[in-house]
Amino acid sequence: MSLPIYQRVAVTDAGDVIPGAEYTVINENTGVAAPIYSDRTGATLLSAPYFADSAGTIQFFIAQGTTFRVAASGGVGTYTDRYVYGVAEAVLVQADGNVGIGVVPETWRANDFIGLQVGTGAAVYGRGSGDEDKSGLASNAYYDNDNDRWQYIATKAATNYYQVSGQHLFQVAASGTADTAISWSEAMRIDSAGNLLVAKTSTSSSTAGIRFAGSDPGYSEHTRSGGTVMYLNRLSSDGTIMQFAQGNSVVGSVGIQSYGFEISGEAGHAGISFATVAWVPMNDGARVDDTISLGVSSYRFDDIYLTNAPTITSDRNEKQDILEITTAEYNVAKACKGLLRSFRWIDAVEKKGDDARIHFGIIAQDLQGAFTAEGLDAGRYGMFMSNTWWETETEVAAVEAADEVTDEDGNVTTEAVEAKDAYTRTDTFDTLAEAPAGATERTRLGVRYSELLAFIIAAI
Repeated sequence: MSLPIYQRVAVTDAGDVIPGAEYTVINENTGVAAPIYSDRTGATLLSAPYFADSAGTIQFFIAQGTTFRVAASGGVGTYTDRYVYGVAEAVLVQADGNVGIGVVPETWRANDFIGLQVGTGAAVYGRGSGDEDKSGLASNAYYDNDNDRWQYIATKAATNYYQVSGQHLFQVAASGTADTAISWSEAMRIDSAGNLLVAKTSTSSSTAGIRFAGSDPGYSEHTRSGGTVMYLNRLSSDGTIMQFAQGNSVVGSVGIQSYGFEISGEAGHAGISFATVAWVPMNDGARVDDTISLGVSSYRFDDIYLTNAPTITSDRNEKQDILEITTAEYNVAKACKGLLRSFRWIDAVEKKGDDARIHFGIIAQDLQGAFTAEGLDAGRYGMFMSNTWWETETEVAAVEAADEVTDEDGNVTTEAVEAKDAYTRTDTFDTLAEAPAGATERTRLGVRYSELLAFIIAAI
């Protein structure tokens, strides 16, 4: 037999209820009737025998440390069971439904919470009737009946895990005095949409904290009103700190090497490392020399602001086929001197009108023509540049603004949408093989002025 702390219903071993049963409790040590009580403290003595009511309901208590025999007799026979009452109670069930395992349970407010306390610290609890979706697990905390509030069991910190309306709430409280009120702070929650919120209770991106989105698995959002938003720490060797991938293929990474912080592309893509006093180009995850360009013909930088003029490598040890200027080249150089023109950029005039400024230089097509006139190919000379790429244009529809939508618990179910005008998106491709059918070929000519001016000077 298992040990009942108090017996509620008189039943047989087969589980049959014995209405009106007569209970006699015999002390195994003395063989005489043992005292029975109506309360577990032994304050109110009942006389033997003790009768169950018509529904077989009984309740009695035996003093601790007593080995006893219980004989129940009724209209269906007499049954005798043997119990050993432990020195300390293992399970206590209060009349209001609260249960203690190894401890007398605190006085929980039964119409708000009914709790199962395990030892002096842990409690499993549920809400009263009508709140079937509310339950939790607390440590060093209970909901007090007299004060209608959460209170500390002991003078220590407290925690609370609470489920309600499909949400999971994780609450903490700093150390407080036993039987004083608890003021919970929410440390984390999982809302009904599957969002994991850390140090915030709203999915709004304007609220500080961390959000791992449930509606878009893998998406995370870190928000802070001031200070560092994210801290990533590689403890030992040099190497990658963060990787970026598309379709399970790594396309770039952020890391640290002995020479400094680096942002690196993968599989033929450029990158950059930040040395002590310089930015150094990278390719395929490694630092490279004489490989990476700053911008491309289809995507150019506008201006470069420098304190000193650019340094161009001109070391004899890195050059070959060093020759004096030929007669044909001399003629081209003289022609180029007369081809210098003033001009204004078309896009500058479109933006600024008559305020667009005047520039001075050479027209690349004129430079190419001067070489052709002397039977030379301008493409063979580094001063002349010709770059070709392919473009496609896609019409992107306008987007209407939409307000943020929240549910009754304040969780964002639909993110706010900012209005956007319709526009044409241009996509570029470096080679014809990469370009889709129908792409438009574009070519832009250019000039390296440092070489052009040295070329013209040679003819003076």
